[in-house]
This record gives sequence, structure tokens and C-alpha cells, in this order.
Amino acid sequence: MTEDAGQARICEYRRCGAPLPPAVGRGSRARFCQDGKTWGRRNLSCRDAEAVLSDAESLRESDTELDDTAVTALAGQVDRVLEPARGLVETLTTLRHQLEATTAAALAERDAALAEADEHRRHRGLAEAEATQAAELADEAGRSAAAAEKAMTAAVRERDAARGAQREAHQERQRVEGQLAAIRDELARVTERAETAAALAGERATALATVTAELAATREALEDERGRSRAATSRAEAAEARAEATASRLDAAEARAESAGGKLDAARVELTEAATAHRAALDQARAGFDQRLVELQAGHEQTVRSMHETATNLGAELRGCTARADVAERELAKVVAVLRDIPELPAQVTALLK
Repeated sequence: MTEDAGQARICEYRRCGAPLPPAVGRGSRARFCQDGKTWGRRNLSCRDAEAVLSDAESLRESDTELDDTAVTALAGQVDRVLEPARGLVETLTTLRHQLEATTAAALAERDAALAEADEHRRHRGLAEAEATQAAELADEAGRSAAAAEKAMTAAVRERDAARGAQREAHQERQRVEGQLAAIRDELARVTERAETAAALAGERATALATVTAELAATREALEDERGRSRAATSRAEAAEARAEATASRLDAAEARAESAGGKLDAARVELTEAATAHRAALDQARAGFDQRLVELQAGHEQTVRSMHETATNLGAELRGCTARADVAERELAKVVAVLRDIPELPAQVTALLK
């Protein structure tokens, strides 16, 4: 047991003076209360309270007075402590401006991409309208060709009918000519018999009268046949005229059909060229649209990555600034706590601490 064993000891904090438990053994001896008792608004222990009083006494015992210079120095120290907070505010403002500029650029690129997509859709609609118009022209040409083919078919039928009528008229004329030849032969024979009968007038008076009657009848029949022959000839001439008119109409129909066929071929060629050009333009527009879409997607991804990197960097800077601000706040709190524990501070310092 040491010399101090059994001696009464008290807390070395001058405002406490509470008895301490006796020291036992050679270990370190407590100089202040260990029962958790606290002092002041900051709940200082006896050890901390004695340290604050010692610091205050050292300030009072020093030759330095707290004049305006000291207050100014204290204000400068406070400003230095608050400087990281100001830097944090400036950094946050700069980060906000950068984020707003990045967002505005991204929105502008999005609007430009939407406008370009609308322009591509408009060009594609125009190309489709041109293709539809070309298809309508082709349909119209097809209908014209079909009408020309129908007209040509009707003209061919009329030509065949005219040729048939012409053949019938020719056959009728041949039949009438044959009948006229037979009548002429009969007339020649009758005339010959009449001459023979006239020579034998005396002998054949009765036969002469009969022959004369037959001759008159034959002449009437001849006139009738001549009338029918003239009528048949007129009909044949009319049939020939109709055949010629039909042939003219057929030639005109064939010319129209050939013209319609040429127009149809030209329309088909034009339709083929228009369809080819439309497909090429549509393929080009699709390729351009796909390429632009890929570029826009790549730009959007790059913008998103840039914004993500910027946000990450801003977050890191914000965390750093927050950490510095926390450190500055803790340092300021320590300074303010120390100053508040100092009694009899000037009014200006007390006003700054409030």
C-alpha cells in the first residue's frame, strides 16, 4: 500500500470539490469525478470544465486585451471557417447551371430529332402519294387499252360482216348475170325461131302468133330480170360501199388500237420507272432515317452517359463539399463553444456568438 492510501481526496474541479474514492494499488489515480456528473449548457464533465476555466484564466492573465483588433481577428477566423460553406454554395450554383445547360442541350437535340423524323415521314408520304398516282395512271392506261381492244374487236366483227355481205352481193350478182346470160340465150333462140317462123309465115301463122306472144312474155321477163339485176347491182354497190366504210372504220380502229397500245406501253414503262424511282427513294429515305435514328440514339446515349458522368462528378464534389462544410461546422461549433464558456467577453463578441 502506498503513502496516499487511505487519504481523503477531492475532485480537482474548483467548483465541485466532491470527495473521491480512496486510491487502491499503484494504478493511476483519478483527479476528477467519475460518476458522470456534468456542468453548464454543454454538459461538460469535471475534467472538461476545469480545462475551460484554466483556458479562461490564461486569457485573463495574458496581456492581450480583446479590443477591436481581436474582434476583427475573431470575425476573420469565423469568415475562414465559413469560407468552405460559401465555396459549397458557389459549387452547387455552378453545378446547377451546368446541369441546366446539359438538360437544355439534350432537349434541343430531342426536338431536332423529332423535327427530322417528321420531315422523313412527310417525304415518305409524298413518295407514297406519287406511287399511288402512278398506279392510278397505269390503271387508266389499262382501261384505255381494254376499251381500244374492245373497239378493235367490234371493228373486226364489222369487217367480217361487211366481207360476208360483199361475198353475198357478189354471189347474187353472179347469179343474176347467169340468169341474164340464160335469158339472152333464150332470147337469141326465140329470135332465131321468130326469124324462122317469119320465113315460114305462110305455113306457120298460128305459130308466129304464139311465138310473138312468147316473145312479148320473154321481153317482159327480160325487163323484170333487168330490174332485179339493177336492184341486185345497187345492193352490191351499197354493200361494197358499206364494206369500204367498214374497212375504213377498221383501219381507224386498228390505228387507235395501235396508238392505245403504244400509250399503254409508254404508261407501263413510265409506271415501271416511277415504281423503281419510288422504291429507290423510299429505300434511300428509310436508310437515311435508320442512319439518323442510329446517330440520334448514339448521341442520346452519349448525352445520357455524359449527364451520368457529370452527375457522378457533381455528386462526388457535393459529397466533398458537404464533408468540408461538416468539418468547418464542427470547427466553428468548437470555437463558438470555447468562446461561450469564456466569461466576461466583450459585448461585440457576445453579439457575434448569439
